[in-house]
Amino acid sequence: MEIRKMKRVKMSIAAVITALLTGCAGNMVVPLQEHGSILSDADQAKQALAKASSCCVAFKDFSYAPLPEGETLLAIDGKQPTFQFDEGMSYFAAYRLPTNTGNLAISLASQVSKTVMVPKVIMLDAEFKVTRVLGESVFSYQPAHLLDNDRIEGRVFVDRSMPGNPASETYMIVYAPADKLSGSTTILHPSKAFARANGTVEPDIKDPVIPHSPWGLVQIKVKDMARGSGLEAVFKPEYADKVAMSQGQQVAAIATTAAVTTTATAAVAAKPAPAMLSETEAFYQSQIEKAVKAGDIDKAMKLVNEAERAGSTKAKSVFIDAVKRSQK
Repeated sequence: MEIRKMKRVKMSIAAVITALLTGCAGNMVVPLQEHGSILSDADQAKQALAKASSCCVAFKDFSYAPLPEGETLLAIDGKQPTFQFDEGMSYFAAYRLPTNTGNLAISLASQVSKTVMVPKVIMLDAEFKVTRVLGESVFSYQPAHLLDNDRIEGRVFVDRSMPGNPASETYMIVYAPADKLSGSTTILHPSKAFARANGTVEPDIKDPVIPHSPWGLVQIKVKDMARGSGLEAVFKPEYADKVAMSQGQQVAAIATTAAVTTTATAAVAAKPAPAMLSETEAFYQSQIEKAVKAGDIDKAMKLVNEAERAGSTKAKSVFIDAVKRSQK
């Protein structure tokens, strides 16, 4: 039995090393210890917030920092400005989205330590008018995995070719809504996570309960989906419909679907590829679904491209269906 356990531990270590040497090597490892003061005391953060006053009258008065493509680490603490949002007073950060890009995939992961900030996002057009408010319908707790810490994570897709929204989403505001500050998030105990990863029996131990805080550490990743993928359009109906339903708005789905079909067709190589073997098709479908389930959209999109070049006729539809399921 002990030998089996040792083998499993070695396999886990090997998996981490493999991740470091492959795709995960480019990911930012969030330095929680360096920002311990932000994530250590929810009561202290709430007391500081209680003494704060609103910096501005309206969103147009905010100071918007440019949000670069790639990875950004956002620290929200007493140094950030505060504003009286609909839910109450909150610290916030305001960004101007990258320009001259295609559709954007933006992931935001609020890091869990002794406290956690539950993020909410407001998207604005070029005239500082609200286009979307994204909260519980987008953000959810994700347990630690390989190089990623426990986090409350969500994805925001900025579609710059939707009817009535041609490149109009220009600004993004990140804040901790005041109506969530009295709550808490239960996370998976590290011992249980280790047991699951190694196929052993989970210990009978309570999961930690983490208090919500107005301060937090948020890892932001921005991806231009048009670069090298040719698949940026596949998110149009899925993500837009999901957000529209959560906000009770109507979306011109028919026009969008038509645009998606046209763009997706043009993205496929002009030369017809030979028919793919059913076994190979099944392999690609499995890998695409696994990548989407793991939240690695970039990898999934690359697999779709590779499969279609090899003659797949189902890779794109499998990808879209997998994204739909992940957004529910």
